[in-house]
Amino acid sequence: MGAILKQCLVTLGCLAGLHLAILGVTLLLYPFPVQKGGLDTASAPDTLFTTEPKYVFLDRAPLRSDKRQLILLGASNVVAGFKLRELQPLLPDMVVHNLAIGGSNVTEMREVVSLVEDELDPAARRRTIYVIGLWYGMFVANENHWATPDRHAGDTDIDIERYRYGFYRRTAEGPVAVVPTRFLDYAVLAIQPYLALDRFARDAQDFLTHRPPPLTDEQRNAASLSDEEKTRLLANWTKYMGVPGPIPDQQFDELARTVDDILASGSKVILVSLPLPQWHERQSPYQTSYIEKKNRLLARLASRPGVAILSLEDLDADPDFQDEVHPKPRVSHLWAERLANAVAAQGPASASSSR
Repeated sequence: MGAILKQCLVTLGCLAGLHLAILGVTLLLYPFPVQKGGLDTASAPDTLFTTEPKYVFLDRAPLRSDKRQLILLGASNVVAGFKLRELQPLLPDMVVHNLAIGGSNVTEMREVVSLVEDELDPAARRRTIYVIGLWYGMFVANENHWATPDRHAGDTDIDIERYRYGFYRRTAEGPVAVVPTRFLDYAVLAIQPYLALDRFARDAQDFLTHRPPPLTDEQRNAASLSDEEKTRLLANWTKYMGVPGPIPDQQFDELARTVDDILASGSKVILVSLPLPQWHERQSPYQTSYIEKKNRLLARLASRPGVAILSLEDLDADPDFQDEVHPKPRVSHLWAERLANAVAAQGPASASSSR
């Protein structure tokens, strides 16, 4: 029995040594970047994490700050419309993080709030302001957006990252953490070889398929849509939303619960109504029901201490959009300035805001 135990220990030691050797090699080839400033999902493709959901889930250490923090949440138009290089200089006393994820709905956004809260102690929560970008695409029902073959709501992109490396386990009540948040940094280091392999595979695929590079700001500023392209894009959104008529209440109720959670933690929240190009507003079958339900909810939330409302819906000129949703880079500074003014109006964080 002793010999078997000794052999097991030797085998485990060899495996551990091999893993450390591989870890060392991959750290040389794909070192973890030194984080400067706030997190920004726009930079995810250039990091070891490659995708926005993986970046948000695995790279949360910068949230542990002793400064005031601004957390931007939403979908890809929040990524495109609020650029850290423009917003951060306007808020020098804060650390700005853009944690928006393309294709999010309110359910996934609420999961991101939960991940952020895991990193903040009570004092840090009282120094934090969340910014939630709203438009009708954020209110797609779970059963359509995250649909399984039997038309039930499946895993979100954040859920997939929770389970991918065993950091969470699946239960009937939802995801349960296997790795405590305080050990997350060590766990991410341990899986670095797998992250590096995934990064290498993606880079190789891009090279072999001759994937074109991302558009430059100049190309985005020059973009325009034909009538045929507009028709196709509207059809895509009809398929995405999955309902021919009014948007269901599900995600509006989820937004109300998210705001409740944020306020209960001691943080503040700014709800931002984002613009669409005028042609999209006129032709969308969802805009009318979205505006009615959104305005009704915002009217109810506006009176709550810690809640501010900001509308950018007047910034809806067709030439200012590169497509049906995303603003051109040349106008994003206007978004940043309007948001910075709204943040300044919130005033400094106060310990009395704790609930």
